[in-house]
Amino acid sequence: MGFYLMVASMLLGLFAWKIGFSQFKEKKDKFLSILTSLAGTTLVLVAIWLGWPK
Repeated sequence: MGFYLMVASMLLGLFAWKIGFSQFKEKKDKFLSILTSLAGTTLVLVAIWLGWPK
């Protein structure tokens, strides 16, 4: 189950990065784009932590 959680976290994080940076380039809502990018970064870091050997 940990592997699937890691993969899901990585995919959701990359998707959030894509949404956040595309909103930032279009200059739609800066606060929401920064918040989405930070959420994506957090999800990717969680995925890396889950994949790290313990």
